[in-house]
Amino acid sequence: MSDGSEPTDEALFASWMAGDERAFERLFARWQTPLARHLERMLDDAAAADDLVVETFLRLHRHRARVRRDVPLKPFVWTIARNLARNRIRGQRLWGWLPLASVEQERVPFRPAPVARGELQARVAAAFAALPAAQREACSLRVLGELSLEEIAAVTGASVGTVKSRLFYGLRRLREQLADLDPATE
Repeated sequence: MSDGSEPTDEALFASWMAGDERAFERLFARWQTPLARHLERMLDDAAAADDLVVETFLRLHRHRARVRRDVPLKPFVWTIARNLARNRIRGQRLWGWLPLASVEQERVPFRPAPVARGELQARVAAAFAALPAAQREACSLRVLGELSLEEIAAVTGASVGTVKSRLFYGLRRLREQLADLDPATE
């Protein structure tokens, strides 16, 4: 773009479809961190979240010819990631009944460093983890993914009204659980 502004997701996608692999790299760079943070909230596992980010973009690359031009790209990519995460969670539940140690049992409990930032991150992670799954997903998509209500509805398959409700109750619970961290309340 000649005016120095950042190209839209759709413009990058169109460039990529025309053969510009750097446009694909820019999309990956743009969404990698927010997508990984969202998936980490869903899975409670940073390494698995990173793996699924890569898998999401591999699938997008592999199946780019199937992407409909009339569908916004961002919700499409986040839907791929969501489905991969749900499949992983489903797989963990299916194998959890085996007498072998499950994924949950093998986890080492997270011990935040005695640094204030580490404690803050642990509190926020715990507050997100305490939310019901649907509220956690909606809040994560909104806060970490910066998706609009309509985009969240497209990713989750819920109506905009349901998304609003999930966000309202989820954000309210987060505020309640983290109220003591707000310096304005002291």
